[in-house]
Amino acid sequence: MRIVPAVRRPLQVDEAYALHVASLPVAHMLRAIATLDVHPPLFWLLLHPLVSVGVPDLVLRLCMAALGVICVALLAWVVRLWHGDAAAVTAAFCAAVMPSLIFYDITIRMYVLFDCFTLLSFALLSLLYTRDELTVPQRRAAWCGWTLCMTLLLYTQYLAFTVMAAQLLYTALLRRDALVRSLAGTALACALWLPQLPTFLAQLPRGGLAFPFYEHHELSALYELAGQATIGVQTHGAVYMAMWTSLVAWVWFASAAVIGFPGNRRSLAVWLLAPAAITLLYGLLAHKLLFVDRYYLVFALGLCALTGIAVQRLGARSVAGAVAGVALAAMGALYAFDSDYYTADWPGVAGVLKARAEAGDLIVFDQGSPYFALNRLHALDGHPLILVFRRDDVMHTASLARPFHRVWLVLFQSGPVDPQARILHDLAAVYHPAGYWEYLRRLPAEGTSVVLFVR
Repeated sequence: MRIVPAVRRPLQVDEAYALHVASLPVAHMLRAIATLDVHPPLFWLLLHPLVSVGVPDLVLRLCMAALGVICVALLAWVVRLWHGDAAAVTAAFCAAVMPSLIFYDITIRMYVLFDCFTLLSFALLSLLYTRDELTVPQRRAAWCGWTLCMTLLLYTQYLAFTVMAAQLLYTALLRRDALVRSLAGTALACALWLPQLPTFLAQLPRGGLAFPFYEHHELSALYELAGQATIGVQTHGAVYMAMWTSLVAWVWFASAAVIGFPGNRRSLAVWLLAPAAITLLYGLLAHKLLFVDRYYLVFALGLCALTGIAVQRLGARSVAGAVAGVALAAMGALYAFDSDYYTADWPGVAGVLKARAEAGDLIVFDQGSPYFALNRLHALDGHPLILVFRRDDVMHTASLARPFHRVWLVLFQSGPVDPQARILHDLAAVYHPAGYWEYLRRLPAEGTSVVLFVR
């Protein structure tokens, strides 16, 4: 369920952007990350040598998928350490077919790498807290491994601070005998991360500001978040589907919590849910719009763990559990095998541009991120371009286009940049629409369209 979409799914714009940045010389790459991005550099540093030697995109996708499979195994290990084989098998099944994990585990971004380090840190801590028979050298090795995980997490995604906070809180409340060691490991990880601190402080004001469509809709965003992070990934904008998947997800979480939480407060498998709660709390207090599904993938993993615990308590022969498992697998199959649940059809757009665009045609992107995907498909060669990334750019686009006889407008996720579709209307007032191509998905955020204007 990861290999098939890894092979078939078009490159997402964020993936194409990551590959573009990774292809830059290291100094330029680090400067671009520090000034234009909101993430630490480890993912790009790992990606850079692979891109530099020409490793195909498909191979990189399959590497991401392999990390996703490792995440399933690590989750099973964490649950098994605390609750045994039956709960671990159920948790692993849920993670294997969870739509949000299928969608992002194959994405060439830092999300699956972050999940992998997070689960490994939970696994090592679980090993330390559940296996009293470990020798002193084994315990030292586990603590060193945990400290290394914390360091790598900090250099992978800044949400590492929520994982660190959750594990420290657990230790302070429930395992005070290990508090000194965990604080020492945390301090060492933070000390090793200090070179990144100036970049982090420069990036911090930009974090959480790329999603203005959540502004003044925080309650609905919070309601949709459970579905977006689990079974209804990327359904924001599809009102009916977003509503019912969120309802199902909240009911699922509430049911699993009522059954699985009592008596298990000492289980680190349950505490996998804590980083998501800390992320949400931070977002609300700091007025950051952190309601994006990919920031809560650890919540999906925690829900899988909690479900394994709950199913174990109900018994393996639960009819309701079997029906729910089949339904979850069916949802996962949609994201794995149905192209309507894939990322935008950039090969289709590239085909139109290659077949119909004439030399010297202007191509306008409202907004600019599709440039990275179409450029990798060599659909933009020889064409002047206008990339619109900010609302301030919108008012100037039509005047910049006037010298050109033919203008192509690529529309993709334009709402945050051009909510009133001003570029489309301004071009239509001067040019004659001569062609329209639409590439829709079941996921609104992945729909795109192309308009040809001719004077």
